This record gives sequence, C-alpha cells and structure tokens, in this order.
Amino acid sequence: MNFLASPLRVGAKTAPNRIVNQPMECNDADETGNPTDLTFDRYRKLAQGGAGIIVVEALTITQESRARKNQLGIYEKTAPNLERLVKEMKGINAQPLILFQITHSGQQSGAGFSRLVSVYPLPGQETHILTEAEIEKIGDDFAKAALIAKQVGADGIDFKQCHGYLCAEMLRPVNARKDRYGGSFERRTRFFSETMEKIKKAVGVGGSFVLGSRFSVYEGIPGGFGTSGPAEVIEDLSEPLAFVRLMEKAGVDYINVSAGIPAITPEIVRPTKNYPEGVYRHFGWAKAMKKQVRVPIIGSGYTYLRDGKNDLKEPDPSRKSFLYWAEKNIKEGVCDMVGIGRQSLADPLFAKKMIEGKASEVNYCIACGSCSQLLRAQAQTGCPVYFDYYKKLLKEIQKNKG
Repeated sequence: MNFLASPLRVGAKTAPNRIVNQPMECNDADETGNPTDLTFDRYRKLAQGGAGIIVVEALTITQESRARKNQLGIYEKTAPNLERLVKEMKGINAQPLILFQITHSGQQSGAGFSRLVSVYPLPGQETHILTEAEIEKIGDDFAKAALIAKQVGADGIDFKQCHGYLCAEMLRPVNARKDRYGGSFERRTRFFSETMEKIKKAVGVGGSFVLGSRFSVYEGIPGGFGTSGPAEVIEDLSEPLAFVRLMEKAGVDYINVSAGIPAITPEIVRPTKNYPEGVYRHFGWAKAMKKQVRVPIIGSGYTYLRDGKNDLKEPDPSRKSFLYWAEKNIKEGVCDMVGIGRQSLADPLFAKKMIEGKASEVNYCIACGSCSQLLRAQAQTGCPVYFDYYKKLLKEIQKNKG
C-alpha cells in the first residue's frame, strides 16, 4: 500500500493519495443545472470517501447544447450552489483536490431537449455545423466556466477532450473543416491550444489553480482520434503522443488518459467480462503517454479489477485485483494515479477503505452496466446493485420498456 497511499504534487497543490474519483454524470440537477439534494448527498459521500482527487462530473458550459436533460451546469446562475457544493465537500474533508470537469456536448447533445451541433457534417444526420465564430465563442465560455470554478472554491478544472463530446470531435482526423479548426493536426488541435490560453488568462498564470484534461487516446471509429486518417480505423498513436506533448506545453498540470466513446464504443471505455483484456489496453495507453511527458498521468480502467474476482486469464487471483495492479503500475511508472468511475458509484467510500486496509469491506462494482442503463434513459443515475433508490428507478424503466 506504500504507493497508493502516498501523496503526489499536482501543479501547485498536493493530492493526499493516488486514487482519483473519475467524473461520473448522474443526471440529477434541476432544470437550470443546479445541484439538487440528491447531488449534494452524492458528493458529501465522495468527500467522506477520501480519494486524492475528486473530479466533479461533466458540467456543461451551456444549457443550449447538453447531453443530459438534468445535467449539472457551470455559469453565473449555478455559481452560488456550486460554491455551496465545494464548501460542503471541504467541510467534510479538506484533503482531496476537488476539480470540476467542464464540457460542451457537441454531437452528443440530446436532440429532444437541446440543440444538436457538430464540428463537421455527420452522414445521414441533420445537425447544425458550428461556424468559426461560434467555436471561438465556445472557447470564451470555457474560460468563463474555469473562472467560475476558481471563484466558487474548486481546486482546478478538467478541460474535457474525451468520450465523443465537442472537444474530442475537434481532434479527429475526420474533422476536415476548411477553416482554422480542421484538416491538419495543427488546426485540429488549435481549439485546445487557444482555449487553454483563454483559460489561463481568465484564472491567472502562476497561481495554485490546477489545470488538467482527460482525453480519449483511441476512439474506435473511422477517422476517430488515434487513427492516421479520415477513413482509417486501425489504432495509430502518433497523434495522441503528439497531443500529450502539446498539452504539457500548453500548461496542463496533469493528463487523464481514457479511450473510446461510451455511446458508441463502450467496451473500449469500460472493460467488461466480455472483453476483460481491455484493462491491459488501458495500462498500455497510459504507459505510452507517460513516456512523453513529465506531468502526472492518471490511468483508467481499474474498476473492473475489483478484488480479483474478474475474467482476466491470469491463473493467480492475487495478481488480478485493483490493489495489485494499482500498486504495480504506480511503482513501475505506468501511471502516477489510478482512476475509478463505476466503482465510485458502487461504493463512495472505496478510497478510504482501500487506504485503511479494509478492502474486504468494499462494495465492489460488478460491471453489470445498470448505471449506464439509467443514464441512457435520462434518469437519475447511481448504482442499482447497492442503492435501493436506483434499483427502483431501474425497475420502473425496464417495466415501461416492456
């Protein structure tokens, strides 16, 4: 447990341990994007859980285009309640770094309740293609959101570049826009670089506010990021490797390595019993990125490991668990921190139990996908296995489907 429990410098701040609660959208905000009682309760539990970093789920920078009907938002109207959220979390536990993931949903925006927009045309779909001026305005909105995060007391932000949302669209080789935001790698990464400059100007350079980003190394779609061209599907890490170098140069304090698009290529994002070896791919991606940069790397894919009761083909159960791989990968320099997503829904106290040597008391995520069913149905989202409230919601959804 020496490595997992050790502190780590992240920018100008220190995370008390190496476990990261990844951003998990739970669709339980009010109609304006404010946190509700259910939201406050979730994050109070996560604060009690004591992960080194708690990344508050993707906060939309605009109500106009968003992926969730009841998605948390970050703008002037929601600032007072976001400030209350941070204060309550820090009142319970002042040690974890609290980061806000900020996002624009782009192609993933819910067409039924918000405006569907895209960076480039989508075959067979009618969607508004963002103009150059609109893209620049979105960059301004990201900077405003970062400033609000700082003003309400968050320790930093995660500038979301992963999982198929707008910033991820921008990076893809299939983004063949003819203006300054498409075509070559330099132009496809321009939005990130320009917006990082806007964010730094807004929050101030040289302070203690943490700036980081989560991105998808390989998306698994034709022309997706991690391929070599607009029609290619074969994994090619040339651009992701160049992108992490660019991110470090742009001033990020950490890089959170993910992969895939939950709505399209879910098993690349989240290893399951049908594809347990996906865990190893996540390890490889993190290791490859870490070789390129000096800033801390956060690895993904760890939830599926549990206490070793998984479908990996390793014959020794002691070499299959979260604890084994987290310690091994940090020790060997594969990554600097390990992220958990679904596991934080199943047991918000996971980090505390692990670090205190109480792994046997953990409510382990069984990778059943029930939380994803709730999210796809635009319902309030949590773990139906361990929480009766979400079990009832899931039954209602399944009943209505039938």
